[in-house]
Amino acid sequence: MNTIVKHLTPALFVSHGSPMNAIAENAYTNDLNKIGEELKNVSAILVISAHWETNGIYVTDSENLSTYHDFGGFPQALFDVEYPVKGALHLIPEIEKLIGEPLKRDSKRGLDHGAWSMLRHLFPKGNIPVIQLSLDRTKTFEQHYELAKKLAPLREQNILILLSGNMTHNFSHADFRNIDAEPIDWAIKFDETIKKAVLNNDVATLVNIEKTSDVYRINHPTNDHYLPLLYLMGIKNEQDKVSFPHMSWQHATMSMRHILLN
Repeated sequence: MNTIVKHLTPALFVSHGSPMNAIAENAYTNDLNKIGEELKNVSAILVISAHWETNGIYVTDSENLSTYHDFGGFPQALFDVEYPVKGALHLIPEIEKLIGEPLKRDSKRGLDHGAWSMLRHLFPKGNIPVIQLSLDRTKTFEQHYELAKKLAPLREQNILILLSGNMTHNFSHADFRNIDAEPIDWAIKFDETIKKAVLNNDVATLVNIEKTSDVYRINHPTNDHYLPLLYLMGIKNEQDKVSFPHMSWQHATMSMRHILLN
């Protein structure tokens, strides 16, 4: 019996790091440009970012998504950035059907910096409609993973699922005086753990990371920047090839590794 292989749109996890990456021009942003060139023919984008946590699952519900500057203490040039983009409202009923429950709609919410800071490098023209789904803080790691599995069929509809978080995310030990500071050993260890788990499709390690990694909590003092990785694993298909289209370190504690499924 022949197995029918479905066409799947690639899916991408990005480590977004400091908001300053939104206006940087370096090897990191150049690689984002290159990734975007390979993905530019998608019809819509679903973003899940570390920077939108809610009680329950919310979705952006605006025809035109504003640029949400959800940070402080940065140069005015960063606040001047705008990434106006159309909202992919047509996806809301489809997402509700897939997950089996109604979404809470937010018509005022714009894209947070975890979303637009990456999108402006991936798709600088801003000509692909976007919708953003929140992270439900009431869910367990296992529940986030199971929710992601329900979203996987979107990849059969020419929709890019963009997960924005960080492989490692410790600001308290970061060397913000030197973006090129040597990475710390516990950050390197955790990055390698995640890389290995993704390559081996080791869902158990990632879902139970608080038990399987003795350096999880120092790398992720809060769970928000880790959770998008669980969504990447949930939408991962057995036919996917895993690649790492960018890898670098910033400020000693932040692995800027991207993970591409295609």
